[in-house]
Amino acid sequence: MATPVLIAFGANVDPLKNLHQGLSTLHREINLADISTVWRTDPLPDPNQKAEYDLGDSYLNGAVLSHIQVDPFNLKKMLKKIEATCCRVPNQNRYAPRPIDLDVVMMGDEIINSPGLTLPDPDILQRCFVALPVAQLAPELVHPVEHKSLAQLAAGFHVLEGKMAVDEEATSLLQSIIK
Repeated sequence: MATPVLIAFGANVDPLKNLHQGLSTLHREINLADISTVWRTDPLPDPNQKAEYDLGDSYLNGAVLSHIQVDPFNLKKMLKKIEATCCRVPNQNRYAPRPIDLDVVMMGDEIINSPGLTLPDPDILQRCFVALPVAQLAPELVHPVEHKSLAQLAAGFHVLEGKMAVDEEATSLLQSIIK
């Protein structure tokens, strides 16, 4: 039986081009069932950076849904290969600008805590730009640790004016991949 798989995406280096290329490739690999609304968000500052520095351009963020049976570690490897085709170079700084970021955030009720992969991804509970898109795609899916639906978790977030807004152009372009 196929499992609902949620993958978050984001980019702030030539984001429309890189997200279109990356999600098109992903669709060919795992047949995406749905693509969320795309949110334009401010980049997060690095809490370890003391001085003022350039945070880069705003991000485009969202999520995709697929219904597949796949090993989560193999899926993560596939996502890293797709990132590489979009010129993403591995970087230890998780706050660095990036051409594309693809992360498995949930695979049904799977719970994994291992080096390199944590499911469900803790960002679902911490980042509005992850919680809202995944809840849009699978509102009734229950977070296997919190025992709340994704819709319930997303209801705890507030969209900050000026920090996060729907990007209609990006949404239309990226959703056209699956039409």
